[in-house]
Amino acid sequence: MIIYVIRFSLSLAIVYVFYKAFFENEKGHGFKRLVLLGGLATSLVVPLVSIDTSESIKSTITAVEPYVPTNYFFWEWLAGAVYLLVVAVLLVRFGVDIYRFLRKAAGHEQRRYGRATVVLLMEDTTPYSFLHYIFINKAQFEAIPPELLKHELAHVQQWHTLDIFLVELVKVLVWINPMVGWYKKAMQLNHEFLADGDVLRTHDTRHYQNILLSYLDGRRPLNMVSGFNFSPTKQRFQMMTRGKSSMYALKQVFIVPLLAVILISCSDNPGVSGKEMLYYWRYTAGMQEILETGEMSKKDLKEGVLLPIETKGQYDTLMAIYKNMSNGQRTSVYKLPAYLEPLTDGDWQQMKQSMQPQ
Repeated sequence: MIIYVIRFSLSLAIVYVFYKAFFENEKGHGFKRLVLLGGLATSLVVPLVSIDTSESIKSTITAVEPYVPTNYFFWEWLAGAVYLLVVAVLLVRFGVDIYRFLRKAAGHEQRRYGRATVVLLMEDTTPYSFLHYIFINKAQFEAIPPELLKHELAHVQQWHTLDIFLVELVKVLVWINPMVGWYKKAMQLNHEFLADGDVLRTHDTRHYQNILLSYLDGRRPLNMVSGFNFSPTKQRFQMMTRGKSSMYALKQVFIVPLLAVILISCSDNPGVSGKEMLYYWRYTAGMQEILETGEMSKKDLKEGVLLPIETKGQYDTLMAIYKNMSNGQRTSVYKLPAYLEPLTDGDWQQMKQSMQPQ
């Protein structure tokens, strides 16, 4: 799990930096939406992709069934349990937030507006959208400029809430990575570019900007909604008058090498060599028998089937080999237990004395 999160985080960081550098200030907002969604999906999948799993050595040891001595991995288990507990809590909160919006929509007066449903609220709020609902203050509804309603209708028609749902679920599953929050903000800003562009196809730019300025306030937007109150305002205003750059087509071509970089750097690694696999296997092939019986076969030692781990440096070498294995290679070997300092002669004497009948 830890390795997956690291690889996912690296991939998402590469996509985020690439998007900020090459696409955020470009005009093709529909394509940019595909880049962000595709980058998120790629980051989720690539860490699971294995380029090579050293088949020659796998075929030698696939008969060895993995065995993980759980009693040695208490802290690893505890860390995993805490991580999953946080995921469960965040997942419940995610569901509660959706329920609250749906309950708010069901508990207030509603009116149809194109393909959307306008929910008239008694509370003082700027318009925002969620799924196919547009939430508006009831007292302002009759006087609200049509440009603002069209802006929210664009969010509804383009299903921007589904993008937010996806990134919120990723935030739940990979909550330890703050990069996902920054990625979400980039997606939301592009949603505003898309909605603004939809309005400006039929309305004057300067007039629309004046309307936005009169309705914007400094309140923090709700977590899973879309709305014209999303910041930053200056960047949106600049985008309204910007044309598509002459380098835009070339920037699109750069996506191909970007995918290659992500695949090479963030996918499951090719693994270790066959020589390293055999070296590791000779030290762990009989680990199950030792852990279950507490005894080491002299015959195995004499024939060289199983070698004893005598020093911490030797253990660290084996653990480094294990960490560098591909997913396929790891399923073919035993996992090393936690390192235990070897017993001294004094320790053995003390154990023998404690075992003698009193």
